[in-house]
Amino acid sequence: MSSSAAGDGETVRASHILIKHEGSRRKSSWKDPDGRVISATTRADAAARLLDLRNQILAGQANFADLAARHSDCSSARRGGDLGSFGRRQMQKPFEDQLVQMTFI
Repeated sequence: MSSSAAGDGETVRASHILIKHEGSRRKSSWKDPDGRVISATTRADAAARLLDLRNQILAGQANFADLAARHSDCSSARRGGDLGSFGRRQMQKPFEDQLVQMTFI
C-alpha cells in the first residue's frame, strides 16, 4: 500500500481477474448477462481456470491485461482488470482482507 497524494489515508491500486461460479452472489456479468455459463461453473472449475491463467502469465505465454480482458467476469475487464486506486472500506471485505495480507514491492 502507498499513501495517497491527498493525504486521506492509505490507498492501493489493484488489478484482478474474476471468474464467477455457481456460488457467486450475483450470477451474471457483462460477458454472461443471463448467468447461464456462471450457473454451470463450479467453484473448482473457476479455480482451475484461474490457475491456468496464472500459469500462462508466469510462463510468459500471456499478458495479464490481455487475459483479464478476455476472461474476467468483472467490468474491469475492459481496462485489463485494472480496478484503479482505492482506500479502505471501498471494496468487499474479503477482497480488502487479502490485499492487506499481500506484500507490495
